[in-house]
Amino acid sequence: MKRFYNTYIEKFHSQPTSILEIGSRDGNDAEELRVHSQLEPNNVYVVEPHPQTFKDIVIKYPDFHVYQFAISNKPGVVDFNAIPQDKYTQAQVGTSSLLHRNTQLMGNIPPTWVKVLAVTGSTLLQLINRFEIDLIKIDVEGFTQEVLESFRDDIRSLKALHLEVEIFPLTLWEGQKHYDEIKRYMMWYGFEEKYYDGKYWPLMNTGENLQGDSIWVRNG
Repeated sequence: MKRFYNTYIEKFHSQPTSILEIGSRDGNDAEELRVHSQLEPNNVYVVEPHPQTFKDIVIKYPDFHVYQFAISNKPGVVDFNAIPQDKYTQAQVGTSSLLHRNTQLMGNIPPTWVKVLAVTGSTLLQLINRFEIDLIKIDVEGFTQEVLESFRDDIRSLKALHLEVEIFPLTLWEGQKHYDEIKRYMMWYGFEEKYYDGKYWPLMNTGENLQGDSIWVRNG
């Protein structure tokens, strides 16, 4: 998170005034960014559809704005695999997703499907009611492209984005979009990738990581 914060400072030459984390699990990354940015907690917005972890975030960070819904390009009531935190590790709970997991690569954790509300990114921005959002972290387990699409042209009101992405050709999630597709989408909207850090889900035979973080800033 410190490198992401520093990238914002280097690009925009000012302190961030707002933070948005979509797919949080625990709110800790949003808090780390808040501390780096020296912001009051009421300038932090967190989206987390998992019923259990949403409650934990509200208790741990009572002054954050926390929303219990998913972000999707297809709003409505949707199925969300909410991995129970009383049965699995925090890392496993963090793989909760709107998508079905590839059990051959990720392990066969029995799904726990729950109904959650999904809204678009554009609707979220209307609720937040700010002209721009400075630091945005999106960690949604294979659903990054759909989240980005849900902002439509409002994506240009986002200044710096920290995106979890997955590498082609293998898929961790059924029907997921890959890093190359996300890159094309971001470039179409005038964003510049500052760096990529591949560090999750290493393949045993090659050591290549199937998942990483891609950091983008808005140009213009």
